[in-house]
Amino acid sequence: MTGTVITPEFLRKIPIFSSLSEDALAQVIQSPDNGVEEYAAKQTIIRESEVGTCMYVVLDGTVEVYVRAVGGMGREVSIATLKKGDFFGDQSLNTDTTGRRTASVRALHPARVFRISKKHVLLQLHKGDEQEDSGNSTLPSLSAKDQEVAELFKGLRLFQSLKPSELESIGAWTSIASVGPGEFVLKESEKGDCLYVILEGVVEIFTFDDDGKVVLLATLERGEYFGEQALMPGSSGNRNAYARTSDIARLIQVPKAYFRLLLNRDSELAQSLQRIGEKQKSVIDHIQHKD
Repeated sequence: MTGTVITPEFLRKIPIFSSLSEDALAQVIQSPDNGVEEYAAKQTIIRESEVGTCMYVVLDGTVEVYVRAVGGMGREVSIATLKKGDFFGDQSLNTDTTGRRTASVRALHPARVFRISKKHVLLQLHKGDEQEDSGNSTLPSLSAKDQEVAELFKGLRLFQSLKPSELESIGAWTSIASVGPGEFVLKESEKGDCLYVILEGVVEIFTFDDDGKVVLLATLERGEYFGEQALMPGSSGNRNAYARTSDIARLIQVPKAYFRLLLNRDSELAQSLQRIGEKQKSVIDHIQHKD
């Protein structure tokens, strides 16, 4: 099977490799750790829950992302189709995740993919952080990345109680995750330890009905947040729905301790989120337990 040739220009379209020089990209392509793989129709590429050791870029063909529906007694549910230029498997390589795949991926038709080993991905993530930290910003104490987060937070009701000193140290208590298209960010029933604020991209929130069919609950964009209900006082601490990206996204992670700090300072916010949580629970219970 012949097709698309992997080139530096092709690889540069992937966010974590976008700032690399021509020579550096060529080194990634030529490394013996990486290479082109071919898959027959319906052949599995990665499996849900396995430990991730690499990411993939689709060169030719299409691949299907799917999960096992909790409410459907393990039946498979397709949640995304990826084509040439799309990538997957990178999320489990981030050092702040469990390291396990959140979904399975298989070839829909004969497909060619470029496999990139974990060490190359982590190296570029580390370099990206260093470059952002050394960039210019409007406030001397903030990197360009932290300045972007601080400016977004200033305009959001959720973060109105933050003090100037907390905004200045925002890089110490938040982190940014870059997520590929069709990737899971949250899975229902998992323990929650942070909330997410969308810096860039679109995220779909959904659940499964008692027949195992996907039911879309919300589509969220820049400045909107999710995952807070598992962090609320008195909650089970478990996620109440699934969240996946529609395309490439950048998400700000806010740890539970800082979220609780916001609630303690702002009783009106706490009460509002409590009401939202009760409504969400009612809607999800109705979907999952229809008569």
